[in-house]
Amino acid sequence: MTIKERYVGVINYFKTNVPVAETELHYNNPYELIVAVILSAQCTDVRINKVTPKLFKDYPNAEALAAASPDTIFNYIRSVSYPNNKAKHLVGMANMLIHDFNGIVPSEIDQLVKLPGVGRKTANVVASVVYKKPAMAVDTHVFRVSNRIGLTNAKTPLQSEMQLIKHIPNEHVATAHHWLILHGRYTCLARSPKCEICPLTEWCQYFKTNVLNKNKSQSLLEKKENMAKKQIITKKASSKKVSSKPLTEKLTKPSVKKITSDKKIDTKSITKTKVTEKTTKFVAHQTKLKIGDKAPAFKAKDQHGKVISSADFKGKNIVLYFYPKDNTPGCTMEACSLRDEHNYFTKQNYVVIGVSADDEKMHKKFADKFELPFSLLADTDMKIIKDYDVWGTKQFLGKIYDGIIRTTFIINEKAIIKHVITEVKTKEHAQQIKGLK
Repeated sequence: MTIKERYVGVINYFKTNVPVAETELHYNNPYELIVAVILSAQCTDVRINKVTPKLFKDYPNAEALAAASPDTIFNYIRSVSYPNNKAKHLVGMANMLIHDFNGIVPSEIDQLVKLPGVGRKTANVVASVVYKKPAMAVDTHVFRVSNRIGLTNAKTPLQSEMQLIKHIPNEHVATAHHWLILHGRYTCLARSPKCEICPLTEWCQYFKTNVLNKNKSQSLLEKKENMAKKQIITKKASSKKVSSKPLTEKLTKPSVKKITSDKKIDTKSITKTKVTEKTTKFVAHQTKLKIGDKAPAFKAKDQHGKVISSADFKGKNIVLYFYPKDNTPGCTMEACSLRDEHNYFTKQNYVVIGVSADDEKMHKKFADKFELPFSLLADTDMKIIKDYDVWGTKQFLGKIYDGIIRTTFIINEKAIIKHVITEVKTKEHAQQIKGLK
């Protein structure tokens, strides 16, 4: 398949089946959009849409925002990622709009990128969404999906942008940005792409290499293994053959061939041992608790100093998640993911509870900063952590050490463990739980 055929196939599919594709950020004018896009960096659109209504109500235009202080704006956006920097960028952006652009959001990329907090991706979003320009904004979803499908072969977002614009007709560039984002957000996921339901497999390089040819690769591997076994059997059989040379020759001439053969066997044995040692994979500790076990009772104070006990939740399902430490990147993404779907869990009769060895004070700062609506238990003596067997050896950046193993337990109304999640996807943890049967 040529690159042109791949682009034609993918674009035609989206044109037919997803004719309308738009940003999921809520906005009413260019000013609101540029604010929302600045805030959306490294954060979910769901979270931004919860933050912006009050912000836009109190600061409806660039003039009002320019007159505010970063500290004031911080209080409005404290639950998004990197709120300190974003507060400064928003106020700086508004001031530049007033002084350099008469309060009007510019339409040209080279002007947009001059604004504080506005990179090339944000500039492309504003230019394409507001001004309908053929600009391709490349975020993590667009970059991943276009490379996976084979639309691009890029090492940087800029390379990806250039390659996409080269092959996508101008009239489809702005919409294609949303096609790829939405496909990456809901189907072509970062860690576990849903190839089984993906409609683009006919044109996808990733599907062909990693899914379609998987059985074929396994078949070839089996053939190679069988050939290797035959060679070993042949060598063993040949080593048992008795030499037909006279006994006198055997006595006068050392059996060089036998010695050489022995050396070869020893060498292979040593090599095999070395390979085995090198390929030994570190296995992190995992809880011994399993599905069907009675969930250990728990009791501890939360971030408000309130004693929370498992006995308080009779008749309810519990999402009990253990995490290493407050305010770290992975733990923040995990907590925010559960926060954004908290209403869903409540409607489904679930209670969300986080547990770590941090104290109440640290929990409160963490929960207040990101507006977490659920309890974080301060298990400073690690009783709950040990009861659930989530303390053990783990590895990070090549370093092996003991700590809390990120694990989530889904406990039903009868206090029985229904699911144990050891492979936690921090950024998409809520979706991961919702996908359980």
